[in-house]
Amino acid sequence: MSENQLDLTSIKGVKSEGVNLEKFHKQNTKVENVIVEQVPSQYTPLVEGSEKEHQKQWVLKVSSCVLETLGEGEDKIEFRASELFNLMQDKKGNLTGYPEGEKSNLGMFCKDLRIEMKNVKNLQDLMEHIKGKQATVKAYNKEVDIDGKKFPRTYLKFLY
Repeated sequence: MSENQLDLTSIKGVKSEGVNLEKFHKQNTKVENVIVEQVPSQYTPLVEGSEKEHQKQWVLKVSSCVLETLGEGEDKIEFRASELFNLMQDKKGNLTGYPEGEKSNLGMFCKDLRIEMKNVKNLQDLMEHIKGKQATVKAYNKEVDIDGKKFPRTYLKFLY
């Protein structure tokens, strides 16, 4: 124990809340944010000169409005549906395009939103078409490994 350690006998339990995210399954919600960003990926080529570090993957991140909020202030947690759609990039990691095929995940999502890809001029135009549309939430369960133990978690994405 460090010198600054608190008196643990003075620390009381706090009643915590929980959220059943499965209640949002198949609920319609508005798409609030559509952004392009880079995320870590184990499937991209290695960074030049590196033996372990991979290039980041360009993605289109689509997220809903806030579906539920827990807490307040800096402890506030917001729950929303979100989805990452991979974008095309060259071997150097430069963003080069987006999938417009009907069978791509982005194509199926856009079809569900009634967006015709033939009417989309570029990535910025696609983002504007998606933002503000109504989409259906999909709640799904996945086990996560925390310190060697498996725990079930519920996540929210879009049904398409």
